[in-house]
Amino acid sequence: MAKQSATALFTEFEASSYEEWLAAARESLPDKAFDRIVKRSHEGFEVQPLAHSQDLAGISHMDTLPGQFPYVRGTRAAGYRSQAWLIAQDIGLSDRRRFNRALVHALANGQTAIYLDSKLPLNRSEDLEIAFADIDLTKYPLLIQAETGAARLYRWLSGWLKADALQQIHGCLGADPLKTLARSGSIASDVFEQMAAFVQLVDRQSPRLDAIAVATDVYHDAGASAVQEMALAMATAVVYLREMGQRGLDAELVAGKIWFFMPVGENFFMEVAKFRAIKMMWAQIAAAFGGGAAAQKIKLHASTASRSKTRHDVYVNMLRVTAEAMAAAIGGVDSLQVAPFDAALGESSEFSRRIARNVQFILQEEVRLIDLIDPAGGAWHVEKLTDQLAKSAWSLFQQIEAQGGLIEALQAGSIQAQIASVADRRRQDLAEGRTALVGCSKYPNLDESLPEDRARPQPSAIVDDVRERIEVKPLRAKRLAAPYEELRRNADMHRRRKGRRPRIFLANFGRLGEYKTGADFARGLYEPGGFEVIDNGGYDSIESALDAAISSQAAAVVICAGDSCDAAFVSEYVRALKAQQPQLIVMLAGDPKNQEGQAGIDDFIYDGVNAYEMNRTLQGKLGIGT
Repeated sequence: MAKQSATALFTEFEASSYEEWLAAARESLPDKAFDRIVKRSHEGFEVQPLAHSQDLAGISHMDTLPGQFPYVRGTRAAGYRSQAWLIAQDIGLSDRRRFNRALVHALANGQTAIYLDSKLPLNRSEDLEIAFADIDLTKYPLLIQAETGAARLYRWLSGWLKADALQQIHGCLGADPLKTLARSGSIASDVFEQMAAFVQLVDRQSPRLDAIAVATDVYHDAGASAVQEMALAMATAVVYLREMGQRGLDAELVAGKIWFFMPVGENFFMEVAKFRAIKMMWAQIAAAFGGGAAAQKIKLHASTASRSKTRHDVYVNMLRVTAEAMAAAIGGVDSLQVAPFDAALGESSEFSRRIARNVQFILQEEVRLIDLIDPAGGAWHVEKLTDQLAKSAWSLFQQIEAQGGLIEALQAGSIQAQIASVADRRRQDLAEGRTALVGCSKYPNLDESLPEDRARPQPSAIVDDVRERIEVKPLRAKRLAAPYEELRRNADMHRRRKGRRPRIFLANFGRLGEYKTGADFARGLYEPGGFEVIDNGGYDSIESALDAAISSQAAAVVICAGDSCDAAFVSEYVRALKAQQPQLIVMLAGDPKNQEGQAGIDDFIYDGVNAYEMNRTLQGKLGIGT
């Protein structure tokens, strides 16, 4: 054993080296294959199950302090102790009067910033007067993603607010035409002339208000990895810096007017590292364009992402957004939006909005994250991920630049293709059980009563008459749960027509220890597809299992046979089933490579099989959903 340092904690215990921990981990594995538990992330990294101090070797930012360039440890020396992150909830209502009532209530109950996106239709000054009645806009930071409608919204704001109030409003009313381009596939060719005029106007009339947004949710929701998201954020910001510079705007001014709006995803430590690494990347880019210390300090808003949220078992979304919010807070964001747990169903309820606010209150007031300065600093695993993300994202950013920049890369389709590749891997991992969505792809609650669909706020359409346009193939948001939710809808429709769910009978043979693994796997495989899985225990004869299967009125049977049941026994049971019910679908729990001589089996289920495709195929054979 390694010698214990005299200054170490817990001196009554002998210290263990990394090699000793590694050996102990190998011994705990059934096949002693440590490589089997080394995971490869969607960012392309090998994620080791054991972190150690050697992970910090060669990481340049380890010698910096919070508030020091490149600001990976935070843009303020005192972190949240000097200023807590802003609680900036999305009200998520499209009716202006209802929005106003909900916002007034939220601000009176702890919300500290006003967040707004394109879902609230604001088409004139009178609309603003309704939406923000009885609210002092100079008191709360504004965080508004207005995309190509920023100039119009500011014009209406100018027509409503008095000049002194216009001088005092602060936060960000952000133009982000490249988000519109990636989302809709088209923007006017003169959009940067309009953007430059807007930035200059805001700087004159509202010097405390920032005017440029860099939002990455359009990429995240399409399936992008953290590396892709970071690289695209930097590529977007560089386009804005260059385009504004070509129109006479100073880089210091432009860089200082940018806010970054980034979703926080489901991989906790990866997301913590993402928000730390993006600070470092922006500091270097702002410095390269001539921005000073103030411009190099990123302004960063995080929002819990929609990609991993489910419409089934929606209360599980409470847990998801809590983990995501905590990752963002530990990563050191300036403001945070936690989505209501029922957002995937449409307009949120007052209860769900309250719970979303309370998540942030708990993190600030009970967990006391606001007492910490760079809480992840020095953590071996997080620091290594931070360094890996920054290097990989910088490399991808350089590749985008080599193609001529973000617009050219989008026009060439390379960005869309790279994101689609990662999105496909995400769906494959979910379908094959390497990842899970609790309550949807795993551990579903088949007895839940889903609420009716609610009104869904839609982005306000900005119509212009410019004929010359920049056009690309648009990206589409894809919730991971959507394919499974379609399976459940099909099964629910079958239940309404037939009076019960489609049934699968488990024919278990042998001892409990022999068939239980296969039976549990079958249940976990088919219940997410909305099937009722009937498991009456084990059977000691073909006759008893045959009678039980037929009387169950199941449309499919899964045979879970132990080693004591040979191929001849299974084949005899299959023949007996088909003789009585020829249309019955019969499957065997086990890898087909190990099941030679099994006649009459329609399909096999085994670890690693594509669970989604198995459910979809079985529903198709049974005429469910057609």
